[in-house]
Amino acid sequence: MFSSFTTTGRVRNILKLLTEERKIILKGPISDLSRIAMRRDKLVEGLVSGRIVLAASDINAILCAADRNRTLLEATLSGAQFAKRLLAEQQSAVETMGTYTDSGERLEAPLGKDLSDRVV
Repeated sequence: MFSSFTTTGRVRNILKLLTEERKIILKGPISDLSRIAMRRDKLVEGLVSGRIVLAASDINAILCAADRNRTLLEATLSGAQFAKRLLAEQQSAVETMGTYTDSGERLEAPLGKDLSDRVV
């Protein structure tokens, strides 16, 4: 308990929290990140307040862990955006029928629920 009040203990707590955050980013669910946000904010507040003086090695360790998590979050967001676009394209393909004019221009006609009116 006392170690959490020392600089070494606080650095250890921050690195432990960043490791926990990394595990959540990698294994999910991402919604669990909100559960550790208050703890993270409290630890970061202690750092930026100037009450804690950190060694350069501690700062580098924290920055490396935080940067790794940022990179993972950016990759997660990018993947989610790609999946959203792909699903939208698939939905569009289900709902429309594409054809081309004699000049090569693409035309899309919405499909109805009942395809029997299209059968000749």
